[in-house]
Amino acid sequence: MSILKRLLIAVICLFAAIACYVFGIPAGGAIFLLLGIVLEGLFWFQLTRRKRAG
Repeated sequence: MSILKRLLIAVICLFAAIACYVFGIPAGGAIFLLLGIVLEGLFWFQLTRRKRAG
């Protein structure tokens, strides 16, 4: 996967996580907060993942 595609996926995950946090906190939506945590985890995974050899 190209680095540009990986960064684009990471940025989309980050913005989706922020949107879930913004919607979930005032509404008291635990599902949105959990979804935000998962999406933020995917964001960090995409940024810290190393390129495979081979």
